[in-house]
Amino acid sequence: MDVLDGAIALTGRKSGVKRRNKVLLSGAIAIPVVLGVSASAYGSHYRSRALPGSTVVGMDVAGMTREQVAVALRQKADAVAIDLTLPDGTRSATLKDLGTTVDIETTVNRIFAANDTWISYAEALFGSRNIDVVTTTDRATFEAYLAGLGATYAKPATDAKVTLGKDKTTFEVAPAVAGRALEAPDLAQVAQTAATTLTSATATAALVEQAPAVPTATGQEVASEANALVKATVRIKDGSNSYTPTAQDKASWVQIPADGGAPVVVADRVASWVATATKEANTAPTTGLRYVTSAGANLRVVTPAQDGRKVTNAKAVAASITKALTDGKSANATFKTAKVAATWTERTIATGAEHLAYPAQPGEKWIDVNLSQHTMTAYVGGTVAHATVKMVDGAPATPTDVGTFRIYLKNPMMTMRGQNADGTNYETPNVPWSSFFNGGEALHGAYWRESYGYSASHGCVNLPIPIAKWIYDWAPIGTPVVTHH
Repeated sequence: MDVLDGAIALTGRKSGVKRRNKVLLSGAIAIPVVLGVSASAYGSHYRSRALPGSTVVGMDVAGMTREQVAVALRQKADAVAIDLTLPDGTRSATLKDLGTTVDIETTVNRIFAANDTWISYAEALFGSRNIDVVTTTDRATFEAYLAGLGATYAKPATDAKVTLGKDKTTFEVAPAVAGRALEAPDLAQVAQTAATTLTSATATAALVEQAPAVPTATGQEVASEANALVKATVRIKDGSNSYTPTAQDKASWVQIPADGGAPVVVADRVASWVATATKEANTAPTTGLRYVTSAGANLRVVTPAQDGRKVTNAKAVAASITKALTDGKSANATFKTAKVAATWTERTIATGAEHLAYPAQPGEKWIDVNLSQHTMTAYVGGTVAHATVKMVDGAPATPTDVGTFRIYLKNPMMTMRGQNADGTNYETPNVPWSSFFNGGEALHGAYWRESYGYSASHGCVNLPIPIAKWIYDWAPIGTPVVTHH
């Protein structure tokens, strides 16, 4: 095989392209002789090894296998350190600490990409090829490392804070306090350069003042605006009355934004106060009561009927107050009201009961107890059901209560116990036919009485036993008992 044939064998070209082969020979007069003799061995040796002249950031990797190159790169990357100068000393960080990774696999693939073409084998004999290191950066890891480092030195700034004072009417300012933060502005770039050059490096971190987001002056402005809202005049009229919130009410309407912005009048809080004022302005109608005869004729008005009123524009009033205060103005509003018509209740009075102590309805049973006359009379409507009888009512020291009551409990035979006016106790056994109408006061039989028509009891209405039994049998639970003078 001659030189030309050697060149053809190296480049993989056929003899039909002799002119191009001659050009190659004229530019590389020394190569064909070598290749012609050992091209096959040369190619076989470097098929799985880095070609001659291959370097990575100055490191010679020629002749190394893929695994050898990977090991060498990994060792070099692991040895890279960033010495960070801190306010109180120095700390060393690895590329991994800073979120920077040397992509060994991709870098090795770049080195061995030349092994895919025969022309690269030839060029490698009289040239060099430097491969850049491929790196990746995880920004989150880098920020986390810097934050963890800075936590030792950092002191967060404190914003000015506006709060409502203990009096619940005045807004006060807690002053802002400047903080400090650890900054290393060139650390990320230093780490990147160190990774791409596989060379250790140094960086510097320094403490810098951190200004508060809300300075004291801003807080004072916000507090002044909030206090001005509290001092603003707010009044609602309804034609006869006026409603004004207290300073505490108005202060409760004001909300201070967390970011130190202008105070806000909270519409819902204003509306809540207006709702309370509305309840005061609203008046329920008074239902009238009048007595009428069975024929429907008016006898007399017991309770006059009175119309009520209802506020109809509460939402609009609340909105107008909110807007006025938000605009920095006083708020004056007026309640509009609508009439709520009153109704009447009519009680039909039995004939003959018009002027009695109790306005009984037709057919209604009731008992009249006249304390001045010491008498008892039973009625149905306005008609006497049992003739007037003498009774014994409460003594001056233990009088019978005056009023309209109803029988609520009945007992045919019992022992009565209680206290005398002097504080001593009494006990009366076998009291018959008790009809209780007011606490411990009852209509009952009194076997110990020989006469009636005076005041002497502990408050009960003492009756002859036959009369007490008649009442017991005649008057059901709920029967009105009217005691009067």
